[in-house]
Amino acid sequence: MAAAVVALALMAPGRAAHAQTAPRAGSAAEQNASIVRPLNEIGRVRARTPYCAALAHARVGAETALAYEYQVPTLVKDLRSFRLDSELTRAHSLKKTENDLTALATLAQAGRDDVRALRSAASAEPDEKKREEMLAFANALDGAKARQMLLAKSIARVVAILAERQIRTIVTTDKDDRNSETAMSGGVSRAIAMETRPSPDPITQAQSDAISEHERLQNMFHAFEAERFIRDDLKDAATHATTAMKLGGCTDTPS
Repeated sequence: MAAAVVALALMAPGRAAHAQTAPRAGSAAEQNASIVRPLNEIGRVRARTPYCAALAHARVGAETALAYEYQVPTLVKDLRSFRLDSELTRAHSLKKTENDLTALATLAQAGRDDVRALRSAASAEPDEKKREEMLAFANALDGAKARQMLLAKSIARVVAILAERQIRTIVTTDKDDRNSETAMSGGVSRAIAMETRPSPDPITQAQSDAISEHERLQNMFHAFEAERFIRDDLKDAATHATTAMKLGGCTDTPS
């Protein structure tokens, strides 16, 4: 219920614009990887010219912007399981969602001063093209982090409403008991079926890591409509970061 409230509050304003957006080619994981990889490269440059060092200094801002998007599905999961059937369960749900929101706010704020410092570094860059790319990268990344903070605040307002909502309890009925028995018998049946099923080949650690990373990429920018604009900002940041690194001769290996 909480997730539905948040979705309505955050998705409604952008629904029409979303309908006009042309579909992108490729899977969501591939699209998102094209954003994640260039921003991860920023923190690994080794050519320590002043220009490259300034770009690398934005590492914390870029990495926390990505970490924010990895953290959002955890908040969504906790919102979907938000309970209002008693004061105790609501307090437990509030504690989890408040921790999620605190983590998001911290990630949105982390590294913003370093990202903004790129503007000062850009003004001191004599090469016009380098200056433009560095400034565009800084503006796009800072814009994404600002939107992330606004999203966290928007969700926090909805959670605050849930925190003040009156708790109403109901008496358990025989229907609830029957539903519980059905769920239990179904679980036993599934367990028995699993025992007779042949064991699959063991999965390797590399395969497990690849599956986990694919799922993380697949779920990025997917929970709220507002994330579409964050994604656009981070996509611009990734594009300008790649160009800026090429112009400056910044590489991810020792020169």
